[in-house]
Amino acid sequence: AGANVINGGGGADKLSGFGGNDIFVFNSALGNGNVDKVTDFNPSQNKIHLDDAIFADLELGTLASDSFFAGNAAHDSSDHIIYNSSTGALSYDSDGTGGASQTQFATLSPDLSLTAASFFVT
Repeated sequence: AGANVINGGGGADKLSGFGGNDIFVFNSALGNGNVDKVTDFNPSQNKIHLDDAIFADLELGTLASDSFFAGNAAHDSSDHIIYNSSTGALSYDSDGTGGASQTQFATLSPDLSLTAASFFVT
């Protein structure tokens, strides 16, 4: 418990903060085999930090509200962080509804009250 900074690095890891105001850091190259499972993300206490070197199409600071979408896939070109509330899949889409496909980088619990305010780009 407490305020932890948790970084899974490369590979598929299980990340737990065990309560408190935790930060989960994603700063490793995206791709198959690099999808971390966050076991206890709490949107009212925790944050997800995204490295701008990996998540290159995002502005630094708190994630812009139009860059986040809860659903199966992006619904417009500004949607870059996609949370599937049915499965818990958290994905990045570099061009929203363009030709590039989204890449899952984490799995959270389903049905979280997740918003753009849960994310910070560093």
